[in-house]
Amino acid sequence: MKATSVLRPGCIGMGKGRSRDDKWYFSFLPHNMAGGSTSPLIPLFVTEGLGGTVAQVGLISAVSSLAAVPSNILWGNLSDAAKKRRTFVLIGFAGLALAHLMMAFSINFSQYLIANAVLGLLSTAAAPVGTVLILESFKQEEWAKRLGDFSKIGGIGWVVGLTVGTIWIAAFSQSADPALTMRALFILAAGLSLVSMVLAYRWVPDPEAVLDRSQINGSILHIPLYVFERARYLPHRMIHVLQVSSRNMRLENVPGNLRLYYVYTMIVFTGFLTFYVGLPIFLKQYVGMSSTEVFIIYLASSAASAITYSQAGRWTSSLGSKRMQTLAVTGRLLLFPSFFLVTLLGLSHAALLLVFCALHALIGFCWANISVSGSHIVSSVCLKEHRAEATGLYSAVQGAANVAGALIGGLIAQQLGYSVVFIVSSLFLVAGLVLLSRIRTEKVVEGASAPCPT
Repeated sequence: MKATSVLRPGCIGMGKGRSRDDKWYFSFLPHNMAGGSTSPLIPLFVTEGLGGTVAQVGLISAVSSLAAVPSNILWGNLSDAAKKRRTFVLIGFAGLALAHLMMAFSINFSQYLIANAVLGLLSTAAAPVGTVLILESFKQEEWAKRLGDFSKIGGIGWVVGLTVGTIWIAAFSQSADPALTMRALFILAAGLSLVSMVLAYRWVPDPEAVLDRSQINGSILHIPLYVFERARYLPHRMIHVLQVSSRNMRLENVPGNLRLYYVYTMIVFTGFLTFYVGLPIFLKQYVGMSSTEVFIIYLASSAASAITYSQAGRWTSSLGSKRMQTLAVTGRLLLFPSFFLVTLLGLSHAALLLVFCALHALIGFCWANISVSGSHIVSSVCLKEHRAEATGLYSAVQGAANVAGALIGGLIAQQLGYSVVFIVSSLFLVAGLVLLSRIRTEKVVEGASAPCPT
């Protein structure tokens, strides 16, 4: 089969003479460690390293998300058109390293803003490639296991990275300038990304034939991918990307219930980011947590999400995707204001830390269930022949919501205070739940020949 061939689900293979070695999975491990180690660091550095405001934290998050939405679509389509994979993995890894180095040496807010724009523009190049490369590298009967293993390695990398960041901040913050400690952590993260780049150059294969994403067998797409929540839109693992064309973007390709679900997604994800964008600053400046304790609180959420993903698919199947989504979003509706309410109880610092870890772990638990059930809902209401466009647009809507939520949350926190932020974020979720109750999600829409996977 020539390099320009397009693979169909029934004939995916390794290619003649290709080793079935899966060690290239581990080239993504340092990359995910880099992302995890700087997840809470990026917003904290605005206020702690540059003396910025929480409104500027929101702007930073919005700019990186705004850059990531079109670039993610662009990189996915370019990798398909060029029929190359490794090149785009290298661009993504190099982009993350470059962005972190730029952050480390930023001396003012403008430079840091540009660094975060670079993060959104370049680091997303690897996101649409890694998971599809799994499908192109192994036989179809191996897809489920291989994709699950690859996703777990990425999830482990993220949690380990957060742990490394926590240890780093704890070890050096007391003996060195906190801003210098943060800059050094950015450099460490850049080094981890460069390690991934070297490993990817040596190990990541360029398959002899490229997968047609629109023809992917639906059964493997219900396998939960470990996607950790962060205060910006930077997808790390995905299969479908939006292909923008007059044929793909017709209104009739999007059933009415799917349109409503996109509106619902825009509302609730805006609420999520309204809450999340200023959370580390709230914990640091309002509550009085140290940077190390902020990392620990974030680690609790990511660990809870990682543990939950293995069961979320089963729960969604048994309870129903709409019910699971409703329960998980309702959980967040109650948890968001709890972050402020517990500060009124007069708890000791140690007790507050434990309570925040528990609350954030529950938020991470909810996130895993929202992520998995959301994919199931899109599957049940999209048209089978337009699954790629439906899931690609779903991802883009989440990115747009991240931009809106980051701006709203940052401005409200700056002008009206954190208590108002938590109330407004919860009101977004109330509005979303009302809309979700009106969406039919458990039946295949008329005109679809079968349930459509995401």
